Amino acid sequence: MKLTRENLTKKTDAQLRDLFARALRHQAATPCRTAFNDGSYAIRMIGNELARRNIAPR
Repeated sequence: MKLTRENLTKKTDAQLRDLFARALRHQAATPCRTAFNDGSYAIRMIGNELARRNIAPR
C-alpha cells in the first residue's frame, strides 16, 4: 500500500491506529536502515493524521 496524505484522510480512526501499530512493529523488526527509515516516515505521516484528528495513537 502506498501511503499518501490523501489516502490516510480516507481511513477510519481504527484503521489509522492499526496502521500506526503495524508500522511500529515493522520498524522494530527490520534489520536494514532503509526499511527503518521507511517505517519512520510512515509512523510520522500516520501520527500527523492522528494528531490532526486529535486522537492519541495507542
